[in-house]
Amino acid sequence: MTVPILTCRQDVAADMVVAGLHERDVPLLRFDPADLPEEADLSAEYLQGDLHGFLATDGRLLSMDSLRPIWVRRPGEPAAHAPESSPWLTRETGQALYGMLLSTEARWMNHPSMATQARCKPWQLRIAHRSGFAVPATLVTTFPRVARAFAAQYRDVVVEAASGPPPGDPPVILPTTRIGPETDFAGVAAAPPSFSNTSQNGRTSG
Repeated sequence: MTVPILTCRQDVAADMVVAGLHERDVPLLRFDPADLPEEADLSAEYLQGDLHGFLATDGRLLSMDSLRPIWVRRPGEPAAHAPESSPWLTRETGQALYGMLLSTEARWMNHPSMATQARCKPWQLRIAHRSGFAVPATLVTTFPRVARAFAAQYRDVVVEAASGPPPGDPPVILPTTRIGPETDFAGVAAAPPSFSNTSQNGRTSG
């Protein structure tokens, strides 16, 4: 049994898990989808009802037949490290990689479709509320006047990107920022940020 860990190279949390698995002598392969197809290779053949797939990286060859769990932890975009990366190449490479992995009998943590859904901020808040967590009043909008009214109502408000910082080299940093009603909200018309009340006033619980 080999545990493939799909994560980016900079993920410190994955480093800790990898170290723990090594201590337990668990075979694993750490792999960043961004390395395909420049620094890694794959091959999948579907023949007479059976899929035979292989993933090669860092001098190792991993058979899809040997997989049981697959851990997905902040993987890079497929083909992101390619010399001529493009949206088309990302789609093509992602189709090949995830199509091959999804065709195995391995268990996922987390399944790619569920991981995509879990990154959606409004859905996160609904699930957190239904699970009994205290959830702050939150707004995601492209209406400047609505954002201004929200800040005026709650006063103690922070703003952050709903999906995290955009990709870039060097990396772009978008810190969570405390704002007030006097803030210029014109920029929200270009993209919908997330506003949250930071005080206990306005929090709800299930």
